[in-house]
Amino acid sequence: MAAPPEPRSHEQLARVLRRAGYTDEFISEVLSQLPDPLDLQRDQPILARYGLTPERLMERMGSSP
Repeated sequence: MAAPPEPRSHEQLARVLRRAGYTDEFISEVLSQLPDPLDLQRDQPILARYGLTPERLMERMGSSP
């Protein structure tokens, strides 16, 4: 059984989103809706509202299956 993901700070998430090509305005909006640190499992519904899924982030960062 996999361990639950570690909590992430706002700064960690902002770095990932910048690398994926999101604008600072978008990043600020997303972070304003999330606690710091965020829990990827608990906060998944908020992230999904913004279209932020692991698959979408990998796609934007140029990862292929």
